[in-house]
Amino acid sequence: MAATTLKHVAAAAGVSISTASRALAGNPAISAATRRRVKQAAEQLNYRPNAQARALRNARSNAIGLVIPSLDNSYFAAMAAAIEQEANAHGVATMITSCGEDPARLERALDALTQRQVDGIITVPLDGAEDAIRQAHSHRPLLLIDRTLGEFPAVISDPGPGMHKAIAQLKDKGHTSIGYLSGPQETSTGRQRLAVFTEAARDLDIHIHHGSFRHREGYKGAIELLNAGVTAIVAADSMMTAGALEACHNSGKAIGEEVALVGFDDFIYLRFQPAPISVVDQNVDHMGKIATAELIAAIKNKRPPQGSIIDTRYIPRMSTAFTVESDS
Repeated sequence: MAATTLKHVAAAAGVSISTASRALAGNPAISAATRRRVKQAAEQLNYRPNAQARALRNARSNAIGLVIPSLDNSYFAAMAAAIEQEANAHGVATMITSCGEDPARLERALDALTQRQVDGIITVPLDGAEDAIRQAHSHRPLLLIDRTLGEFPAVISDPGPGMHKAIAQLKDKGHTSIGYLSGPQETSTGRQRLAVFTEAARDLDIHIHHGSFRHREGYKGAIELLNAGVTAIVAADSMMTAGALEACHNSGKAIGEEVALVGFDDFIYLRFQPAPISVVDQNVDHMGKIATAELIAAIKNKRPPQGSIIDTRYIPRMSTAFTVESDS
């Protein structure tokens, strides 16, 4: 069955198409009686305005696009939820897609969002996708989130404040041999967090597992670090935190009593452990809302979006209560 059009509504209400359009838009130049008649006809015919046609008239789609690496990563899922919530508060819809850490898929996603006439785009960038991001940026206001890439504006976190406080506590607890689960060096977050950890722990015996932001890498790396004899482990992201948590449990290491564990990002399941997990928290909810509000403001004011940096914080819990006794 063909979709009901404005022409059908106008015919049913006995008015011209232009009058029907103005009546549905609430134009006061149309009499109240005519507006009621047109709206009643639209309801009876189950008329739905054409969003694309309305966007062309208004030069706005009232929608933004979001590209994240993964929908099954709790961190990026939380980011997407925060962005969608903030956009809804501004009366803006969000088109969400993922690219699986694949630059080619990111390029296709950005192109698809541009083709669909979104008003602006938020994306987590990938090395190797600079040209695709530059192309999208030339057509739409674009703001990076979580990671930096080139000269594009980005809303990111600074791992320094939280990471330095975490290492300081481990030192106070007598830890001299600390393991670090590093993220991929192809990402700005992986590089920056490793640099901060290395600086904060420069006078300690450190062991680094180079992996990816994945659960299995956290598990594999934590097993290797435990076998190397570290007394504390610091994970560089939420997925590796989950892997490290599982590795400690499966190895029979009592977290907070036989090994200290510092995670990344404050997710609720980390608080429900026998020894709640200390974390370096970058407040992903706040990050998503800041990025969304900035992009929408840039769209409305017809200006380029601006990046910002959010400080991380350290939340100490029982997982880092383990104190290493001195040999002296």
